[in-house]
Amino acid sequence: MNKQVMALAAGVLLTASAVSSATTAAERLSISTWGSPKHYQVAEFVPLFERLLEEKSGGEIRTRAFAGGEMVKQQFVATAIPQGTVDISLTTLDNWSGRVADVSILTTPLWTKSMEWTRDNLKPGNPIFDYFDARLRDQGAVIIAMFDIGPPVVSTNFDIAAPADLKGKAIRVYSKGSGLVMQTLGASPTTMGVGDVYSGLQRGTVDGAMGGLGGAVGLKHYEVASHMFVPNGVLGTLIHAYVMNKATFDGLSPELQAVVLESAQNARDHMQQYAIDNLSSLLDEVARNGNTIRVVEPGSDQWTAFRSALEPLAETSRSGFSPEIVKLVTAD
Repeated sequence: MNKQVMALAAGVLLTASAVSSATTAAERLSISTWGSPKHYQVAEFVPLFERLLEEKSGGEIRTRAFAGGEMVKQQFVATAIPQGTVDISLTTLDNWSGRVADVSILTTPLWTKSMEWTRDNLKPGNPIFDYFDARLRDQGAVIIAMFDIGPPVVSTNFDIAAPADLKGKAIRVYSKGSGLVMQTLGASPTTMGVGDVYSGLQRGTVDGAMGGLGGAVGLKHYEVASHMFVPNGVLGTLIHAYVMNKATFDGLSPELQAVVLESAQNARDHMQQYAIDNLSSLLDEVARNGNTIRVVEPGSDQWTAFRSALEPLAETSRSGFSPEIVKLVTAD
C-alpha cells in the first residue's frame, strides 16, 4: 500500500514538474515605450504586436509592456537595449547616432521619402532597412520594425513664417540630427526628454519644441503653446523603430524569431497606415484647442526658403555619411 502511495505521489510530482517546466519555458519579453501612451506608435502597435506574438507562437511567447518611459526613457534606449535592461523598446533611430553615426542621415534634408513610401518599402529586405539593421546588430540590437511617424512639428509661443523667425530661439530637439537642422536655421537647439517638454514650454525654458505631431497632441502641448509650425517634411521626418536585444533574439528558436519579426511587421503595417490616415484629425484637434497652425506647402515660396536655408546642411550631409547610405537614401 505504501508503495502504491509513493508511486502515486511520485507521478503527481512528475506531472507538476512537467507543467512547471512548460510554464517556465515560455519566453517572457518586456516591451518598453515612452512619450504619450495614446500616441499611435504605442497605442496602435503594442496591443496588436502582443496579441500576434501570443497567437502566432501558440502561447510560447508572453509579454509585459511598460509605457510612458516607466522602464526606459527615450534618450537611454541605445544603452538599455544592448545591455538587456529591456527586451524590446520603441526608439528614435537618431538616438543611436553615438553608436551608429549614419542613422542621423534620416533627420537631414537628404531624406525626402514620404510616409506612403515608408509604409510600402521600409521593411526587412529593403536595402535601407537591412543597412541599419546590420549596423545596430553590431551594437547588440535587432531592428524588428521601422516606420515614419510623420514630419516633425514645432510647438511654439511665437509665429514661424520664415527661417529668420527661428534665429536665436531656444528650441527643444530630440536628437543630434534634429539639433543640426535647428542650428542651421539659426535657432539654439536644446536636447530635452519628451516628458519634460510640457513643463519646458509652460515655464519658458524653451521657446518652442520640435517633435512628432502625435506626441505633441497626446501630451497636450497646445495647452502651453500658442502656435504650431507644420513644415510638411521640409525639415526632414521622424523615423522610429522597435528594437530588440540581440542576445535575447538570438536565444529564440528560428521559428520564434520568425514569429517576432512577422508579428512586428504586421503591427507596424497597421500602425503606419493609421498614422497616415489620422494626421489631419490631429491637426484639427490642435486648432480646436486654440493654436494657430501654419502649414508649409510643398513647392511654395515658404518651402523654397526653408529648403534654401537648409542647403548647407544637405551638402555637409552628403560628405558626412558613408557613401553607401547616401546613395541608398538619395536614390529615386
